[in-house]
Amino acid sequence: MFDPKYQSSSVLLYDPQASLRHNTRTALLAIGFGEVEAVNYRKEFLDRLSTESYDLVIGDMVTREGNLNSLVRQMRHNDIGSNPFVNIIITLWNASPEYVNEGIRAGADDLISRPMSASQIAERVQGLVDNRKPFIVTEDYMGPERRQIVRGLSQSSLMIVPNSLKAKVENRPELDATPENITLALNAVNDRKITIFTEQYLRQSAKILSLGPNMEDVEERHLLVAQMIKMNTELIRRISGTEYAHTEALCDAFLGVLERILGSSEAILGKDKELLYQIPFGIHKACKEVRVSANLAFDIEEVALRLKKTGTR
Repeated sequence: MFDPKYQSSSVLLYDPQASLRHNTRTALLAIGFGEVEAVNYRKEFLDRLSTESYDLVIGDMVTREGNLNSLVRQMRHNDIGSNPFVNIIITLWNASPEYVNEGIRAGADDLISRPMSASQIAERVQGLVDNRKPFIVTEDYMGPERRQIVRGLSQSSLMIVPNSLKAKVENRPELDATPENITLALNAVNDRKITIFTEQYLRQSAKILSLGPNMEDVEERHLLVAQMIKMNTELIRRISGTEYAHTEALCDAFLGVLERILGSSEAILGKDKELLYQIPFGIHKACKEVRVSANLAFDIEEVALRLKKTGTR
């Protein structure tokens, strides 16, 4: 089972149960991993993620210190650690659809039911080298493509992201999770997010304008407006400091409109009605170039090779 190609790869293992942690670490070393750091406390796990980089992260889904899914989701959204594209495997004792779906929706690459054998671990790890799923980006998800999460996505929306495990095992440095490659992939993610928000602005504004004056419609209107305020804040964060920063003025103006509508139960009339239609259209148009780039497939290997040919990074 030992494969020397894994020698330069590293693993962070999180499991509070000492005997299971030892067995899993032993299995990973037997595969050939040169470095397997095993921790049993959540704080230590977070500290390692914040200060070190790894090619593979493995953790048990449910621990005495909380559910791992929230941490995986934060890792994927680049709130924890330096590499949101790191390979992640979640282990779980309860393989019911509820727990499996939680792990999938968090953004894990794979899930393994416990008890698990050394051969199962080796097979799943090899799968991340040979056949890792491409990533997709939605409003609230970033991770491996799963048909049960998003239907109808075109192939062009898929992302082949940095994979340091594959890069080291197959000696393909162009795929590595270098700071430059991570930045390139995150820029693509940012483009996808911007296009998602601007397109939802148009749909939700139209929906709000179609609602009537009765109490049930007013409640739905307030819910939609609250969602748009949240999206508007996130959009401003994503365009700030980019070539689309000029759109911030429109976003600021739109926030004022949304806050006035949220604070009222009266029908939307006059200026606010017109602005609710015009501003989302203006933001959508201003981000047109982003929408074009966001509809292109992202392949880190192709990008890295193209940059190598042009001599740029």
